[in-house]
Amino acid sequence: MSIPKWRAAIVVFLVGFALGLSVFAASRLFVLSVLNGDAIATAEELAGDIVRGEPVATSAALSSVISYTYFDLQGDVIETASLGDSGYADLSAAERGGLTSLAAKGGAVIEDVSLLVSLIGPAASAIKRVAVPVVSDGTMIGTLLVEVDQARTLLALTRAFSVVAIVTIGLAVLAVIAVAFVVTRGYGFREQKVFDPTAVAHDPLTGVPTRAGFQDILDDAVERAAENDRQVLVMIADLDRFRSVNTIWGQAVGDAVLKIAAERLRALATAPTGIGRVSSDAFAIIVEGDTVQSAQAAADRIRDAIAEPFEVDGASVMLSATLGAALYPINAENGEVLLRAAAGALSKAKAEGRNALAVFDTEMKERMQRNEALERDLRNALERQEFVVFYQPQLELASGEVRGYEALVRWERPKEGILAPRDFLNVAEETGLIRPIGDWVLRKACADAASWLDDSLVAVNISPAQLRTRDFDKTIAEVLEETKLPPQRLEIEIPESLFLDRAPEVLQALNRIKALGVRVAMDDFGAGYLGLTSLTHFPFDKVKIDRSFVAKLTEDTGVAAIVASIATLGRTLSVDVTAEGVETSDQVTLLKAAGCKIVQGFMFGAPRRAWEQRAAEDDGDAEVSAEPNAAASEAG
Repeated sequence: MSIPKWRAAIVVFLVGFALGLSVFAASRLFVLSVLNGDAIATAEELAGDIVRGEPVATSAALSSVISYTYFDLQGDVIETASLGDSGYADLSAAERGGLTSLAAKGGAVIEDVSLLVSLIGPAASAIKRVAVPVVSDGTMIGTLLVEVDQARTLLALTRAFSVVAIVTIGLAVLAVIAVAFVVTRGYGFREQKVFDPTAVAHDPLTGVPTRAGFQDILDDAVERAAENDRQVLVMIADLDRFRSVNTIWGQAVGDAVLKIAAERLRALATAPTGIGRVSSDAFAIIVEGDTVQSAQAAADRIRDAIAEPFEVDGASVMLSATLGAALYPINAENGEVLLRAAAGALSKAKAEGRNALAVFDTEMKERMQRNEALERDLRNALERQEFVVFYQPQLELASGEVRGYEALVRWERPKEGILAPRDFLNVAEETGLIRPIGDWVLRKACADAASWLDDSLVAVNISPAQLRTRDFDKTIAEVLEETKLPPQRLEIEIPESLFLDRAPEVLQALNRIKALGVRVAMDDFGAGYLGLTSLTHFPFDKVKIDRSFVAKLTEDTGVAAIVASIATLGRTLSVDVTAEGVETSDQVTLLKAAGCKIVQGFMFGAPRRAWEQRAAEDDGDAEVSAEPNAAASEAG
């Protein structure tokens, strides 16, 4: 998290002040130490001349000596001389005697100045008084008290130290700048680019930023909030029952509703650009507030705005909104995590019911952390080739012969065994890993089909993220060329939900794939109640009746009628119809009666690895017992 500017300024000031004070104190102590050493050396040199009996008048030490007095051990003056303006008048007899007695103990004694005065007092004195013992043949014979004039030494030191001080101060300034750069992360020390929220990618339908564009805007808002010690509240509003709008009133009305919803929500955002369309029927909004109460108040305003009827071409559309909220920096440390936190809260709100609000909390944070750990493991799993492909046979009811296989991904996680898609695909979709995982499954399935499936089809589930990838048809073409699998033996399965918006680019991508000779099937037909509408926009080769219909086939006569209608529609449109999730003989009987030709489920074989499936067929084993929880993990 960035540190607010005023705190950074205080830290930088304190660091700079401490460095400056340290440089000043060090310089004062350095000068004092040099002067003291020089004074002692002068006095000791003069004492040496006296002991050796050399003429004192010729001693080089006298060049800086103002006066000196030579005492015997009893304190009587043996010799004294004044060579300049003496400062002894400022030193009492008791003080002189004290210096002498201290020197008599065997060491040089210099006129004492306290450390505090040395650091913050006036500049060092040019005159030093020092007492040294006079020693002859290892025996002390007297004391020499000397006054030394250090004016010249002090001047030389000042000149020399000026250069050192300039260099030191320069280094201190650089240190302050470096600390400031680290503390403020470079703000104010580099050229700042002004973020333009209008320059981000915008959704062509609603005119608001796309998910990627909104993420850029949110990142900038979080960055500015960090600088100013503020918080950011983000909410994601999902339009309840919006899927039914396209089914009941048509695509044009659905598009108009989205435009109106975007305008209503734009008015509630902190800025006109503080809103983005983050999925087909969900909007993210940056709103005012910094508490849970603020989130509740903002949610009420958003729900009221969406609850107002949408009047479009004579149709009156009523919707509600389910919301998830998250707060920076309480719930997240950056914009990306903040948006994911709001999405996690939205998932919880939707699980609790429509028109609800959920605010990101500790439990969600722990779940997000688990998902982040799972994401890391998924990335490692891709690198370590831990994914495997299982195959489930699709049989023709009339003959009992295998017509194809559906490729289903599994994760062979170390120490945990085989994980079903339900345990990791949601995280893969949220993090974008679904694309590389899906591409790997496609390549692996085509390679296996070319090596052992004879002339049977291999069906591969394709995620919306893969299909929306630019030139995904070229990826398929490259895989077919690489594996030498004939295109007519590959069937890709597209989820019905992909056609909620019937985006032109999706249909164009499917047409390009079909032009390769690859078959295209609609998976989960009827689950979203858009199957019939979707069939009018694209010539599918197959539809797969959703397992939820098959599960209720023997319990609900209405469902049986729907299945029969789908089979009849398939024959009319020359589209193959497959029922998945078949597990009982009663279901088989009703499917035969309805006219369904191809079936898939544990009644006829559980998903297995390629070599296991091949071995089972070689042994003539048509039926395979289900693995634990396999029914829940079949979708893949």
